[in-house]
Amino acid sequence: MMLPALLLLLAAAPGPGAPPPLSLQAALGEASARGPAVLEARARQELARGEVAVARALDPFVLSVGGGGNDPRWSAGVSQRLVVSGARGSRVAASEADAQAAALQQRQALAEARSSARKAYFALLRARQLTEVARRSLSLALQSEQAARLRFETGAAPELDLVQASLARASVQTEVVTREGEQLALSAELAQLLGRAPELPLTPSASPVPALPPLETVLARAGQSPGLLATRASLAGEEARLEAARQERWPAINLGVGAEGDGPGGRMVAARATLDFEFPLFGFNQGAISRARAAIELARTLEQNAARGRSAQVLAAHRRLEAALRALALYPEEILPDAERVERMALEAYGAGHSTLTTLNDARRAAADIRTQAIEAEFNAQTAFAELELAAGGALDEN
Repeated sequence: MMLPALLLLLAAAPGPGAPPPLSLQAALGEASARGPAVLEARARQELARGEVAVARALDPFVLSVGGGGNDPRWSAGVSQRLVVSGARGSRVAASEADAQAAALQQRQALAEARSSARKAYFALLRARQLTEVARRSLSLALQSEQAARLRFETGAAPELDLVQASLARASVQTEVVTREGEQLALSAELAQLLGRAPELPLTPSASPVPALPPLETVLARAGQSPGLLATRASLAGEEARLEAARQERWPAINLGVGAEGDGPGGRMVAARATLDFEFPLFGFNQGAISRARAAIELARTLEQNAARGRSAQVLAAHRRLEAALRALALYPEEILPDAERVERMALEAYGAGHSTLTTLNDARRAAADIRTQAIEAEFNAQTAFAELELAAGGALDEN
């Protein structure tokens, strides 16, 4: 199921001084390394790691000093808050689950960056190919106009043929300008996804459509996709927060030790110890517990929806790719050469006076439509493969 060679050559070769062609693998690598969404996900992962360090840290020591004209003349001491109910361990577990979810979301961001870059890459390639089709049509329209002018000047055709040929040429010129502008816009969009300067034009190179992977393989990959695993890690984090909220109904202890100085000059020193208890007397932490339970229900719903939706996304994307590949196979290598031959024959027949201008224009439009359909078939297949990779949660064309 190879793309016709002529279709692969529709993209224009770069001119002197133009940047070298950008390969698909290079584009995917740049998107994975420097894509804006990937950089944001990495920053969020680092933030989640910092939250783990915060959760593991003990409350700071409290140092207190005092003095005055009455006894005690001076005092000094330290105190430490101790959570003995296990709430701290649950908070650490929750933050670690959040860090795991952030790491998985970073992997999911990589998959999304690859999918977006692949779509943008082939959108730009399609725009270049359609621009070449329009330029080819313009070349033929100029030849048609020249032939109509020659026939009009020799009296073999009415002036109406020349006017119609000129209008057809002007219409195709407008299409070429529009196609070129769209190509520049899509180049800027791809550059943004790759972390490049958008003002520098990119030149994609043609790449064959990957083969259709077995549905069972893709479903198995999707069952362990980072996006789905991230929802499960988030659920584990919410469950740990609920456990922490329950344990925080028990009192926390503030343990302190110190010394006081009484008498003249504060020379009579005595040691002192304190033991304070913090009770969640009002509500017994029911507000935090209720919130944690609601967060668990939300996380569980998101996890269930992700699991069900993932299978549906894989099946839909797999069917789209299968249909796109079948459509692409309907363009064997003889179709594009035949379209070119029909164009040439129609132009020669009109120039020799054997056919009308309407016949020539119909032949040109039919050939342009065939080339456009072949380009669209390739683009649809590449887009469907990008959707399938995204549903699977990772690359499907790498060993």
